[in-house]
Amino acid sequence: MTRKTLAAIFSVCIAQVLMAEPHSSVAPPEPYGPVPTANQLDWHEMEYYGLVCYGLNTYTGQEWGYGDVSPDVFKPTDLDTDQWARVASQAGMKGLILVAKHHDGFCLWPSKTTDYTIAATSWKDGKGDILGDLAESCRKYGLKLGVYISPWDRNHAEYGREKYIEDYFEQWREVLTHYGPIFEVWFDGANGGTGYYGGAREQRTIPKGYYQFEKLYTIIKERQPNTIFFGYLPGVTEDTCRWVGNEAGLAPVTNWCRFDDSSSHDLELLGTGLKDGKYWMPAEADTTILHPKKWYYNPNSKPRTLRQFVDLYYTTIGRNASFNLGLSIGPEGTIPERDVRAMLAQKQYLDKAFAYNLAVKADITANNHRGQDVSYEPEQCVDSDPVNTYWASDDGVKHAGLIFDFEKRIAFNNLLLQEHIALGQRVHKFTLEIDKDGNWEQVAEGTTIGYKRILRFDTVKTARARLTLQTDAPCLTLSNVGIYNAPPIMSDPVMKSDLSGSVSITGPEDASIYYAVGDRPASDNFKLYTGPIDLGNGGIVSAYALDNATGSESGIVRKQFGISKSEWKIIDCSFPNKGDASVKNLIDGNDSTMWHTHGPADRVKPPHFVIIDMGRAVEVAAFTCMPRHDGSSIGLVDRYTLHLSNDGVQWGDPIAAGEFENVKNNPIRQTVKLAKPVNARYIKFVAEHAVDANDCVAICEFGVISDK
Repeated sequence: MTRKTLAAIFSVCIAQVLMAEPHSSVAPPEPYGPVPTANQLDWHEMEYYGLVCYGLNTYTGQEWGYGDVSPDVFKPTDLDTDQWARVASQAGMKGLILVAKHHDGFCLWPSKTTDYTIAATSWKDGKGDILGDLAESCRKYGLKLGVYISPWDRNHAEYGREKYIEDYFEQWREVLTHYGPIFEVWFDGANGGTGYYGGAREQRTIPKGYYQFEKLYTIIKERQPNTIFFGYLPGVTEDTCRWVGNEAGLAPVTNWCRFDDSSSHDLELLGTGLKDGKYWMPAEADTTILHPKKWYYNPNSKPRTLRQFVDLYYTTIGRNASFNLGLSIGPEGTIPERDVRAMLAQKQYLDKAFAYNLAVKADITANNHRGQDVSYEPEQCVDSDPVNTYWASDDGVKHAGLIFDFEKRIAFNNLLLQEHIALGQRVHKFTLEIDKDGNWEQVAEGTTIGYKRILRFDTVKTARARLTLQTDAPCLTLSNVGIYNAPPIMSDPVMKSDLSGSVSITGPEDASIYYAVGDRPASDNFKLYTGPIDLGNGGIVSAYALDNATGSESGIVRKQFGISKSEWKIIDCSFPNKGDASVKNLIDGNDSTMWHTHGPADRVKPPHFVIIDMGRAVEVAAFTCMPRHDGSSIGLVDRYTLHLSNDGVQWGDPIAAGEFENVKNNPIRQTVKLAKPVNARYIKFVAEHAVDANDCVAICEFGVISDK
């Protein structure tokens, strides 16, 4: 081979390399503010993963176990971690976080720090290891593994003392050493309270700094350098993500990845982040697959409808948050088939909605791109790499836009945007306009973008669209633009009841509503809704909407109604209050009104009682209590007692007493089933205690469920 031939081959190779990887002579933008670590960038790209909730609570119906339940109740018949991982992968998840120990202290691995573990059960003759099995299953199905070990331990005799911290640190060492790579370690803010505590059965509080999170951070990082830290972690600022501030799967429309303190108690700021925050602390949004929301298996909660499930995608991932979905393992030891169907239906819809990016075929122009260099041209926003390549403006250009020319009129209703967050988060405002008869007409707008932002809007048709971005940073970056025409989803019917027990159902325009009364109605029991349903004695109603033109159906929604309150009267109360805070609000049938014990001068501490005359004797099977749900935790009742009477004088021992578990983070209607139905006319409900030892009580609505 001659030198000339070698030179020619070398020239061709160099040309191919240059064509494949254009080299820019223009300097990239300088990083703006804090930027994500390599671990955080990997975490951002995961987007969607699950929190596996399984343990003794699965078999007791509790959300927060007291710590005294016998391990003997743990009796799965078909425990299959492969099924968990397979379903998660099929549903589009990229990882699973196991609740390896919840507040009850029961460990799903054979820890040497306590006897209260999976080894104390009869499952696999005491030789089982659920965490180990799940680690293998995740590797098998290409998922990453995460772990949650609750700091609060209601079983451990030494909780609140130094010995427990030694054992807690050792639990982390066990998990981090023997189960392979851990992508996220999960913490929450539950800190002390009542518990079994080795038989003491008392309330314990902990001093500030008791958990020594900074020391724990070092222990974890030494063993798992690539892990991300979620939740309440005072003093920890690197490789963290913050809680979004609610358990509803609801990130705010403005969501900065920057923040100062993941241990903050300001729920609003936890949601929005801080535009000028010191650290990169992006948001993780969590909620449950079950509705009403329950983390652990509950037969009275059903999986979300397709509409509800798809909405969660837009309010989490679509608002610059990672989505952590609580998966409730059933008593058999598998994800229930009803939940599997819901997860896969969501995946199928999203695959269809985002199958084809209309922006890819558009002719894209920008009123500015960095140094007029090909590396930063607007086409970088629609190439095959949505993360690493990007359009950028020149320094000093803080307001710029892209125009998409589709050549012909097209229909679309979704806009997807991603910033090049490796260099920081910049955009604080953006708008989307369409060309309508030669004029620009705005169809969507937003504030922050971050890793990913998706907007939905009514379907529009146009041949041209204009995207405009604004920043206070020296310049703009944008790594991905998606324009999609997602298929419609039928809206779910909405049911409500008045004080007399008359239930009305509304649904989408031009749709028919079908309903059935009863716990688990067969499909042929549904009938056409033509007017209000008389449910004076209460009951369960299921309903769905049918589009008469297309034949498409909504999901089936289910709601339980209490007995009629038309004859109810409040005959006594420890603090009746007045006006907008009157105790009468407790039985007005309106979940938006509230009784609270904040008087004109000061708050009045619990306990507080209310006595209700139902007007007739009723077979009481359960009661419901709707806590305040306006974003404030002041006055949220977490411990109660209930008395029943036939004459309003003789009350006897409480019929029910207990706690509303996790009500601070999950202020939904609480339903408490009695051990057996009791015939009574009078009710005495006592709010014994409020969360965080609040000095008042706040409740929106009280109700009674009867089996007859």
